[in-house]
Amino acid sequence: MKNCERYIGLCFEILGLTSFERFILYRRYQISFFIVHLTMIPRQYYTERDLRKRQIDALKVFNDNVTEVKEHAEYKVEFMANSRNMVLNIVLSPEFPNDKPAIFVNPVFNHPWLGENSNQVVGAPGLLNYTVHSDLGRVVQAIIREFQRSVPSIANEDKSTDTSPQSHISVNSLMFPELSELNIEELQEILENPDLQDKLLENNPQLAEIDQETEELMNSIEEIAQDNLTKQQMLDDMKSKVLEGISTIVQMKMSYEDLNKRYQELCEGYSPHRIRDCLKDAAIRADEDAEAIAEQFLLGNVSVETFVMKFAEKRALGQARRAREERLAHQLAQLDRATT
Repeated sequence: MKNCERYIGLCFEILGLTSFERFILYRRYQISFFIVHLTMIPRQYYTERDLRKRQIDALKVFNDNVTEVKEHAEYKVEFMANSRNMVLNIVLSPEFPNDKPAIFVNPVFNHPWLGENSNQVVGAPGLLNYTVHSDLGRVVQAIIREFQRSVPSIANEDKSTDTSPQSHISVNSLMFPELSELNIEELQEILENPDLQDKLLENNPQLAEIDQETEELMNSIEEIAQDNLTKQQMLDDMKSKVLEGISTIVQMKMSYEDLNKRYQELCEGYSPHRIRDCLKDAAIRADEDAEAIAEQFLLGNVSVETFVMKFAEKRALGQARRAREERLAHQLAQLDRATT
């Protein structure tokens, strides 16, 4: 980190940047460094709806008199500035918080943060540097504080709409009001003296507030990063449990498929139609066995007593099987008629 800072300082010297330009670029570098550091750490998983709700909740926490105009899409914040009733309208697009909010002020007045011939706030640092990790509540709070300091009073409203060069000078000196009290020689001295420029930047309340907000943002990023690190072990344990559960489910599925295949085979083997066919085949075999015994008797290979006993047994067995087969076929026919 320190080596990077020395390298950046050397680059500033080579480029010949002013102290103010160095200050702004260095602060942006610090913010970018911590945001990159944050993105390299495992984050909690939130849906777009959760992130949108968290931003809206932050808007209500950091600001008073927040009114919902359209649910999750448009909000109104009323505030007092120099004895004037002011209103900020915050419009959230469907892509918010990935896209920055659109903020409008009413009534309109001259201010460098407002768009040309428009009441939309476009130059606020919180909007210029807006990311998905920005805090909507703090962005709006900083805009309100700035307008409360710089909005003209009711008595001076006509003067604030003056389009003369002097009015533009006063508007542009809102960030450095002490410059309006200096003469040309003093301004030229500040322009040529970097030490005076640094002192001017250090004593500027707006830059001090930006610096404080930057520090708060970096502290918040560090807290979130530490919180994510503490939850890493829990996340790994949950992943292991999920993988074990998936393995168990795969084994149970394979076992189910084997048992289901065996069940289908048994169902086919013991179905009523299968039993009927088996009885019919068994009755035919019994009749064939009886005829074979009769042929052996006619050939003189079997005695009368043996012939009578075996022939009667096979005949009785065949008739019994045929009777069962016919009775089962009749029941199946009735069942088919009842179901059709």
